Amino acid sequence: MIREMIKLFKTTGGVKKFAFMLLLRCPFDAVSNVVYAVFFMRALEAVEVGGAAALFRACGWFFLASVCLFLYNGSVWMIYAPFAVRTEGGLRRALYEKMYSFSCERVESVPSGDWIARLNADVEMPFSQPLHLPHFVCSVVNVTASAIILYAINPAVFGWVTLFVVPHIAVSQIYIAQAMPELNRRSLEAKAKNADGLTAFITCADAASLYDASGFLTQKFLESSFGLLNANMKIHKRNAFGAAILPLFGLCGYLALLYASSGWIANERFTFGGLTGAFQFRGGVLLGSFMLINSVVSIKGSMAGITRLNAILAEGVA
Repeated sequence: MIREMIKLFKTTGGVKKFAFMLLLRCPFDAVSNVVYAVFFMRALEAVEVGGAAALFRACGWFFLASVCLFLYNGSVWMIYAPFAVRTEGGLRRALYEKMYSFSCERVESVPSGDWIARLNADVEMPFSQPLHLPHFVCSVVNVTASAIILYAINPAVFGWVTLFVVPHIAVSQIYIAQAMPELNRRSLEAKAKNADGLTAFITCADAASLYDASGFLTQKFLESSFGLLNANMKIHKRNAFGAAILPLFGLCGYLALLYASSGWIANERFTFGGLTGAFQFRGGVLLGSFMLINSVVSIKGSMAGITRLNAILAEGVA
């Protein structure tokens, strides 16, 4: 999967820059999670002992840390966004140039709708989707850092969190992520057939009217449209299942941990501030895992288009 993406980025010559920007972006969520957790712990401990000065110091530290953190993140995204647009444009130009180098027979061997789908949907897939490789790397760092800190704070809390997170990841990976490449490949093929039917419907309008074939073209276009609808609905059903189990595991884990921690606090084995910080790191593990799952689903879904692009760009290369 990663090898195919690197091969695609090599076409535009931006592998090193892309890797460097991923390196700059990846610690944001983990550091943000630490900032929030430390603030909650300090603020609640200050309230618990009635220390107004400590509370003001915690709020001031949180304000400065948040400003620096979001200025850093905004600067990174200001660099990444135009880079992604330029990379997409360069990839589209490379595909155009490759098509121009083909013989007429090679170009005509593929339906025009398929070429349109490759030039648009396939090229946009790695860049236009909301959760892709940058969020995948960021979520891996966030989950790893949050899990290590959570285990250091309280191994029992870490165990409760893991008990509900791991089954969610396993179900999402087996039922959703593994099926996405094939489902997206069928969707792209259906989109190409639909675009080809629309092209024929427009370019052959005069001939169809002359030979009374308008009904035939309309029926073909309707069939391809319903085929595209069915292909996309299979993807939406899988995504809907993933969205349905998300609150199930998340809320059940929250309630179980809340019940267990109430006993620890009553026995003075845990403080309320420490619990609040632990819940923040739990949120880092949980939300990071959800982002990781969605990013894997998105990346595996786009692999159908990436594989098609690499196959075209590699034609004729020794």
